[in-house]
Amino acid sequence: MSRIKIENDQLVITMQGARKFFTMKSELCIPLENVTGATTEFNWKKEAPKLGQKRIGADAYGFYFGGTFKQDGNKIFYDIKKKEDAVVISLNDTEFDTLIIGVDDPNATAETITQALKG
Repeated sequence: MSRIKIENDQLVITMQGARKFFTMKSELCIPLENVTGATTEFNWKKEAPKLGQKRIGADAYGFYFGGTFKQDGNKIFYDIKKKEDAVVISLNDTEFDTLIIGVDDPNATAETITQALKG
């Protein structure tokens, strides 16, 4: 799982352990002004990447997705195992359109991000 925190008006996502290798990133830093929202609404069966959508990273046979994927014209960054709960972070004017990240407590994480956006 990744760790997510708000630091100096930035959303900081730090990949843990081997996930740094799988996602090809150790950390993402996104200015809060480019974050448009955060939810916990992710349906694995409907929204997980399909064959051929990976651009760079790992697709462990539908068990784990890590890295950059292209879906419906959107560039999406994943770091999630199948049984993990996710926070879905919407962005604008950044490298990615959406981040889908497995976290320990997605409700608390989404709420922290939402409160930071309110200022």
